[in-house]
Amino acid sequence: MAPRRCPIEAAAIAFSLAVIISVVSAAAPAPAPAPANKNHTVGGAAGWFYNTSSDAPSANYSDWAASQTFYLGDFLIFNTNTNSSVVQTGNDTTYSLCDASNDDGNQTFLWGSDGGDSNSSNPEVLEIPLIYEGPNYFFSDTMDGEQCQNGMKFEINVLHGNGLPPALKQPPSPSPVPKPLPPTSTGGDGSSNENQTSEKNGVEGIRGGFVLAILGMLSLFLTTV
Repeated sequence: MAPRRCPIEAAAIAFSLAVIISVVSAAAPAPAPAPANKNHTVGGAAGWFYNTSSDAPSANYSDWAASQTFYLGDFLIFNTNTNSSVVQTGNDTTYSLCDASNDDGNQTFLWGSDGGDSNSSNPEVLEIPLIYEGPNYFFSDTMDGEQCQNGMKFEINVLHGNGLPPALKQPPSPSPVPKPLPPTSTGGDGSSNENQTSEKNGVEGIRGGFVLAILGMLSLFLTTV
């Protein structure tokens, strides 16, 4: 017959187990809080520039991005000039094609200069908040995407961290990338056919109204006679 434990002994064992569990729980490290938000200067000291003589960007931006950890609420600081554009997108196809006009949705935005003048070098500092969790893509589409194709691009993964700060929950929207308008053909005198058509329709409308008025007056005259 197995020996029976007295109630005092069982209570002592349970108390000891509770003490051990409490000590182990206290010794286990608590999850580290997400770090405070920070600014990331893109490319470090090299900045966001493109050398048109060597056809190369001033830094390896993919290597730079791989050395950073990004959280919601962080800022990307682009020290750049108007020789290059900064396009942000969540569309990986737009990014891989280096073509901002390829995106038909609302996932692609242009920050600062459009980089339309590759001979311009006016300085710009762009401060872009990270408000989209997950993949974010950045590139310059200046020179018909040639800058991007030659390495002026990078992708990052934005972690949740502490979430968006209240000040960024309704941030001002960057300008959507403008879509090119369809060209309008011109007449022999250099004016737009569209304008010529509008003017022509207006004149014909006046003439038509005048003829109808004359016919109406004639009909009224014949009726009274």
